[in-house]
Amino acid sequence: MELAQLIECCILKIKMSRSKDYYSILGISRDADEKQIKSAYRKLARKYHPDVNPNNKEAEDKFKQVTEAYECLKDADKRKMYDSYGDRWQDAHAYQAQGGDMGGSRFDFGDAGSIFEDLFGGFQNTDGFGDVFQQQGRRRSRNDSPPQDINISIEVTLEEIASGTKKTIEYTALDGCNTCSGTGQVRTRRSSKCSGCGGKGVVHQFPGMNMKCSACGGSGSTNIDNCPTCRGKCTIHANRKVEVTIPKGITNGKKLRVPGRGSAGSRMKIGDLYVKVTEKSHPVFQRNGDNLEVKVPVSYIDVLLGAEIRIPTLTGSVSMKIPECTQNNQKFRLTGKGMPTLSKQVGDLYAVIQVKIPKQISDEEKNILLNLREISGVTV
Repeated sequence: MELAQLIECCILKIKMSRSKDYYSILGISRDADEKQIKSAYRKLARKYHPDVNPNNKEAEDKFKQVTEAYECLKDADKRKMYDSYGDRWQDAHAYQAQGGDMGGSRFDFGDAGSIFEDLFGGFQNTDGFGDVFQQQGRRRSRNDSPPQDINISIEVTLEEIASGTKKTIEYTALDGCNTCSGTGQVRTRRSSKCSGCGGKGVVHQFPGMNMKCSACGGSGSTNIDNCPTCRGKCTIHANRKVEVTIPKGITNGKKLRVPGRGSAGSRMKIGDLYVKVTEKSHPVFQRNGDNLEVKVPVSYIDVLLGAEIRIPTLTGSVSMKIPECTQNNQKFRLTGKGMPTLSKQVGDLYAVIQVKIPKQISDEEKNILLNLREISGVTV
């Protein structure tokens, strides 16, 4: 099989491997306008958002897909690249930024290296195609870096957990460089010796035949240089502000995932943000799972005679009767006055009676107590 036929076969194999249809993911036609794209995204984002579907991996994946589709199709240039090259539009965009065109003999094999290795594997240890494709793959991936997740902790009060709240978080992350579209390289007006082939114009020489360098097209020079904004790093530091919804009844130490708000890697790929919810200690209540416990000071007279006392709760105080001769540290349960849960159930509140002994008493009180001791037969 001739070289041109082999390359054509590989290109066909790449096209057949495309699997993502952004238009189908958003449920729109290929001629949809910007307004229709935005409307479709908002509807699906509300439906599959992780806050609406907690602990639902399938919904998270779907949300990530619709976000990826929207981020591409909302941008006219990215959409044009996608319409031409399918879900390999980012590779095509990066390749063109490096001075290539997607036709003729100047084709960047990029991430399809494994496909070519399958077809040309027999040449890998000889003076043939395999070594060339490996060189191309190494050159292209020089600036590649994976996206990174970011982990942040925030503190919330029991009251905020009980009712649910929103928190605005400020943090620093890496954003993809817009100047170079996350490739780390841009075109310049001046030309310099091509680093891909060392100025030779070829990356490898076959018996009686040369392969053009895909970076310079065989000229030996190129006007591609490191991006002046990110200095070839593909990313830049940026300050971010994100509003996070704290769901009602969340447990201490639970992590909330915010898709696509982490740090970017090369080629504009972005990680996720993970927010760890830490519960602040409360001056009145102690939390035990879904239940709360509160210590209630009561006078020794009231615990002996019984009384109606006030019990603090997260939503205000309530009345509760205690019987005669209530014991110190005795617990009383108030059903449904504890913490709500993510499953919309509510725990209980336990009031722990703490007998309050006065530091001093009057002569009249003392005489009454002495008579009481004599009547009850209590001895020291």
